[in-house]
Formats: sequence, structure tokens, C-alpha cells
Amino acid sequence: MNALALDTSISKITVAAKKDENLVSLTLNLGMRQSEKLLPAIDYVLSQAEIAPSELDYTALCSGPGSFTGLRLGFAALKAIEAAHGIPIYAVNSLDYYAAPFMDFGGAILSVIDARKDKFFAKVFFSGKEIISCDDFELSDLARKLEEFFQEKKSTGKESRAEIFVAGEAEIFVEACARRNFLQEKKLLWAKGGTANLKSLFDLAEEKIAHGEPRILEYEGPQYFRASEAELKTATK
Repeated sequence: MNALALDTSISKITVAAKKDENLVSLTLNLGMRQSEKLLPAIDYVLSQAEIAPSELDYTALCSGPGSFTGLRLGFAALKAIEAAHGIPIYAVNSLDYYAAPFMDFGGAILSVIDARKDKFFAKVFFSGKEIISCDDFELSDLARKLEEFFQEKKSTGKESRAEIFVAGEAEIFVEACARRNFLQEKKLLWAKGGTANLKSLFDLAEEKIAHGEPRILEYEGPQYFRASEAELKTATK
């Protein structure tokens, strides 16, 4: 299949195109310059994969949570391709995408995105099953929930690994825990080198296609899990 995938959930954006089993990807650590470089990055990976936009079978992207600006840019870019060529878009939860390559880990998998000021978008899996749903957490609340989960396991006599594998923006989370002295009895593991590559996003999108799940609709947009600053200001007036 010919496909294009984007992760614009965080400041480090990743764009990839695949033609059957051949994959071309580009990661740019751009900070606030995403809007300048996203479309040229899409053009670049498509040209390197030798795919015209009209030849795509589908596109895929992380639907959130994550950066307000980045998510909007990703949706706008793929909806432009959809409008021009009728290419369906499939959306995958950002935290599912980051956790996907590590689901064989035998213990808890914590998938996180930095939401600033010791807050994190997070989702937790254990033995392949979701145990804490995707939400916007204060670091202290998330650490407490994880401690409670392990205490419950211990109280029921069920063996569980003491390690927590952290996916996504793991290094930021681990540094925050060390600074606040959270989860000190747990060994926090992570894959140095950053986030997942977009092969996982292609795989998750193709699972949706194989199971007959619908493409995103014209009016659908990102999952923010948090009110914007403008919305918060409006609510307080």
C-alpha cells in the first residue's frame, strides 16, 4: 500500500511515506517552526518514496492529545490531500502510537506527552491492557495512580514487575519524577533516542482498515483533552 503518516503531537514532528514495504521518514526538531516546514517535509518524503499524492491509498496521523498548534497543522495538511484527491484519513490516539512498539513488555507501560508545568497527557497499559485511560494529569496525581495500582497488585498477591516502561516523551517525565522525588521505588525504563518511528502508525492505521473501522469524517478534528488558553479565558469572563 502507498501511505503517508504524520506525528505532529509534539515539537519534534515526524513525517513518513511508504510504498509497499519501503519507508522514507523525516524527523524535524523545530520548536515553533512547524508551520513553515510541515508541507515541504511532506513533499520531500513523498518524492523520495516516488509517490504522487493522488497515488496514496490512505493517510494517517496522531489525533491527540498533544500540541494544539501541531495537531491542527497535521489535520489541515491531510485534509487538503483528502479534498484534492479523495484520500481517506485514519486517526490514531497519540499515546497508543507511542506505546505500540513496546506492548510486549511484561509490566506497566506508561505512555506520556509533556503538557508543561509538571503536567502530562498519559495513558497506562499493563500486560497489553489499558489500565489508566488517556487524560491530562498533574504529575503528582499520575504518580499516585501508578503507586495505587502496584499496591493493589501486591495486596492481591499477584506478582508484577516493579519496572515501569515509559514511552513517548519519556526523558522529560523521568527527569520530572526525579526532581519531585516521585516513583522512587520503581525502576523507570525508557528507550533512549526518543519517540517511536512511524512504522507503528502505519501498522495501527492498517489494523483499522482491516477491521473495517471508519475513516475520519470531514468535520472531525484533533482530540485535545484540554481547553485552549482562549477557551479558558472565555470561561472565566
